[in-house]
Amino acid sequence: MKKIFWMSLCVLFAAGTVQAALDIEGIYIDSCKDYTDGTPDTNPWEFEIWVDIANKDSLHHIDITLPGGTTKTIYEDSGDWEYESSTDYSTLADLRADYPTGDYVFSFEKSDDTVLCTVTLNYADLSEPANPVDFTYPAYNGQTGISTNPTFEWTVGSSDANAIGMWVWDTVEDKDLYEEVPVSMDTTSWSPGLMDPNHTYELEVSVINIKDGLSGPALPTMTVDSDEFEYGLLIEYCNCIEFATVPEPATIALLCIGTMSLLRKRRA
Repeated sequence: MKKIFWMSLCVLFAAGTVQAALDIEGIYIDSCKDYTDGTPDTNPWEFEIWVDIANKDSLHHIDITLPGGTTKTIYEDSGDWEYESSTDYSTLADLRADYPTGDYVFSFEKSDDTVLCTVTLNYADLSEPANPVDFTYPAYNGQTGISTNPTFEWTVGSSDANAIGMWVWDTVEDKDLYEEVPVSMDTTSWSPGLMDPNHTYELEVSVINIKDGLSGPALPTMTVDSDEFEYGLLIEYCNCIEFATVPEPATIALLCIGTMSLLRKRRA
């Protein structure tokens, strides 16, 4: 889960005939370059679109027409409306060959293809961030002994991008544990909350450019058919590092052993 660039934004929208209520919360288009502890992954570039909907009403699918006329269709999957490129790319130019900049037209449709509403976002004029963040705590990938109530730290140039996004991923339960996005580029530390001892996690910190900038600390908004929602036209460098928390305190283990011994004596 991210994303951000200062430039004038041409956001267009054309509303089709509204057939039913549809409550859109957000629409996001993202090109992401993935790093592991500062080193680009093999074929690091990926492309993603996701839509947040509070009330889908009679929405059945979303047709997304790309610049050049190619159409991608997305359906709800466990409550999510998301499209991911099936291929990871070695360069941004390779990604752009399949997902060019320009107008992306979102057509929200019922099962009989009746259009509920149409939104057009101009995904163009986006520049790459300067550099990924440089982690200082954890200091390296695979570090162990991290506090169960950590304050993560990194260094980053304040002008390297427009905003930062932060995530902690629980690798055991395969889910997001904490996230905070977007935050100021001056942010160089984060104390998300408690974690389990003797447990493996991933920390991701992104530097993000977003077209049209931020509205205060939040992404910009637009209104279609009286439905106001945020949108993000994004390009990011996402740096990831894996770490393990400290083991269960020995005092707790000794207390458990002592308690079991006492119970055995009582039974005897």
